[in-house]
This record gives sequence, C-alpha cells and structure tokens, in this order.
Amino acid sequence: MSEFRKNPFTGDWTLYAENRRNRPYEFRHTTRTTAESGKNCPFCGGNEGQTTTPVYQDAADDVWQIRVFPNMFPAVSQNAEELPQETFYERRAGIGRHEVLVDTREHGMTIDRFSKEHLSKVLVVLQERYESILSEKVTTYVQIFKNCGSAAGMSIRHSHSQLIGMPLIPQRIQAMSEKMQERDCLFCKILRHETETGSRVVQENKDFIAFVPYAARFPYELWIAPKKHQSSIAELTAQERNNLSVLLLELLHKVILLRKDVGYNICIYNAPKGKPFHWYMEILPRIGGFAGFEYATNCYINMVLPEEAAEYYRKETERKQEKILKEGL
Repeated sequence: MSEFRKNPFTGDWTLYAENRRNRPYEFRHTTRTTAESGKNCPFCGGNEGQTTTPVYQDAADDVWQIRVFPNMFPAVSQNAEELPQETFYERRAGIGRHEVLVDTREHGMTIDRFSKEHLSKVLVVLQERYESILSEKVTTYVQIFKNCGSAAGMSIRHSHSQLIGMPLIPQRIQAMSEKMQERDCLFCKILRHETETGSRVVQENKDFIAFVPYAARFPYELWIAPKKHQSSIAELTAQERNNLSVLLLELLHKVILLRKDVGYNICIYNAPKGKPFHWYMEILPRIGGFAGFEYATNCYINMVLPEEAAEYYRKETERKQEKILKEGL
C-alpha cells in the first residue's frame, strides 16, 4: 500500500511506498555491482519470466529490443484503495501506474552508446506509454525518468526508464504549468531570450535547443526543449524524434566526460492532464550532493556558474569537431 501526504506549508506531496524496500539493488556503496555478467538480471533477454507480463514488446522473446512491463515493486498501484481523510492533514491513496521500459536486451549497454535509430524507436514507445497512462481516469500527471549509474539512484544496472502515472500534480509542475499558457508561454520567452543572448546555449538544431538554465540547481545541469510550443512528447513527429535523438546523444557524450563513472538522471516533463505546458527534458549530472543547507532551505548551492558550464560543453563540441577533421585528413 502506498499513499501521498501533503505538506501543509509548501503544498508539496511526499509519496510513501513501503514495498519499494523489497526491490533488488545491485550496487553496494561502489560503482561495482553484484550482477556484472547479467546472468541473473531480470531485464536481460532470456529472463523474461522474471518480470511481470509485458504491456509492450517489439518482437519475440529471443529478439526483442524494447520491452515495457508493470514494475514488480511499484510506487503506485492501480489496485490502491482510497484512504479515509484525517481531520487536519490531506492525503491521497497511491493510485496510479508504474511501468518499466527496458530499452535494450544487452546487459551493460548504456544510452550514450545507442544508435540514433534505436533511441528514436525508444522515444516512440515513450510517446505511446505516456498517452496510455495519461488516458487512465485516475491519472493526472505522468513522470518519465531514467536513472544512469548508482549515484543517480539506479538499482538494477541494466539500462531502463520508468513511467509513473500519478493521481495529482506535483507542486513544481503545477507552478510551471501556470507560467506556460500557450499564448503567453514563459518557457517560449525563455527560449527566445537564451537564443538572443547565447551565453548559456550549448547546442541546437532545427527543432531543439539545449542550454544550461539561468538558475541551474546542479553543476552542469542541461535542459533540452522543442523550439516550437508543444505540450508533450506525444506531439513529436518522426523528423523531430530523429533530431532529438541526435542532439541527446551528442550531449550525453559530453556529460560522461565530466568525470569517470559519472551518474546522471534524465527527466522528461510533460503536460498534466488538461493543463497548459511546454514539455522539456532535463539531464542532471550527479556531481556533489545535498547537505544541511539544501535540505533546510530548498535553496541549492551550485559551484559552477551556468555560463561556465555552457562554455565547457561548447568546448567539448569544438574538440570533437577538430578531432574529426584531423582524423579525416
């Protein structure tokens, strides 16, 4: 049983999911894992019987490349029952859907090594699962995220993403939605400003722009956003998926150079049901950690200015281009 409890001061919700304590964990305080070979990995090809029944699989058991199934240790559940309200505080049952998207059958493969064609196919499946979960009557918001590395909260080493459909809108998303009215979208204004100033822009193509946000919470934090106003990834065309795949891979090749075995999170923010939004993606390298000040104030200490972080990423692009030219000669 899981439940949401609302902070009466901030309006933030905390999700309590006790059964998550039972999930397998392959990392033990170091970057080494307990399942290096993948022999006993439930996400590997050949071990399909170790997961729940898939809701999507792109091919037969012996050849599939993308597979989606309900999380065996879900943070929210479709079977959750409504809870009686307390006389003073507000709480909600942990009703919803929690799915795992395994994006490769190969153990040890990481997203930065995907081909752009395969990553584009993964985006198609994310689009479909996002729409399916959001269509549920009880779902108000769907969070898509991918944890890469133990420092980023990854529990099973095999590459995968997760989607969690929630019966409520997180306070941060609600606040952002109110600023993203389609005719006067604050996010669209930010993109125009970043394009004009250029100091925090890292890279862009026809459809997307990548930049370090002005008030980045984490060192080398990156945002990727569609240049035109779109409410969710469900609106992506085939060409846009291709351009997003190319850009994302190029950025990840820079992120992994920050330091050896760097962990990072990829989070995709889409429109809550019936609400305005400008969807975007965050890449959050896990360098440093929270301490007393952050926990006490919810104000983040970032040791790298956004402009310096953007300059680092741009220089890595220049180095790569120079290397390609030299090798070509």
